[in-house]
Amino acid sequence: MSFLDSLVDRLDALPPSLVLLVAAAVLAGEVGLLVGLVLPAATTMLTVGLLARAGRVDLGAALAVTTTAAFVGDQLGYLEGCLLGPRLRRGALGRWVGERRWQRAEELVAARGGTAVLLGRWTAFARTLVPRVAGAAGLPYRRFVLVDGLAVAVWVPGTVLVGWAAGGLPPGLPAAAGVAVVVAVALAVGFRRLRVRRQRTNRRACSGAVPARRGSARPRSGSRRPGEGRTAPVRRGAVDRC
Repeated sequence: MSFLDSLVDRLDALPPSLVLLVAAAVLAGEVGLLVGLVLPAATTMLTVGLLARAGRVDLGAALAVTTTAAFVGDQLGYLEGCLLGPRLRRGALGRWVGERRWQRAEELVAARGGTAVLLGRWTAFARTLVPRVAGAAGLPYRRFVLVDGLAVAVWVPGTVLVGWAAGGLPPGLPAAAGVAVVVAVALAVGFRRLRVRRQRTNRRACSGAVPARRGSARPRSGSRRPGEGRTAPVRRGAVDRC
């Protein structure tokens, strides 16, 4: 049994209101309390979508609760970044998160600004850290709330609806689709590596060609034998490769 199946079974045993309460706590705490580094928020949303498809929870209520909870969690993270600033990174929380994650999040915010908030919503580590880093870096709240609201409004309902749609598929079809995606990606990577290898081989062949020497003796007029001085035929494709 997969982790998603186990989570569905556990939430399915709860009353509908408690299911939404648990999902809201996970989504708000993902950023607000950094539980996203431990609890899978995306998996929770997929599970809520599956339960909505089965009729265990109302789809409209699920979309409203999960979206609101994720938005509130981001505002808590931004507020914490504004109040504590660099102390977050130097404290126990920063050591628990890890220097590498903090550095990647700071580089993303420094390079992208508000766009980092939009892009960070789609990456697990960035989703939990970017709001704090944005608050600590002094990103204007008006810009943060607009971009973050757009990101949450797309990511959360989209993930829940993916789970809802997957619940209506025939058994075994999601697994077959996953295998097809993996095979397609493997083929694309293989063709890409083969193309790069061929390009490197062509560059080496061209760089190894011996250039013609300057000042070579030219045949004197009147003493040229038939065929001398004429351009030698070039093999088709030799020039194109170089």
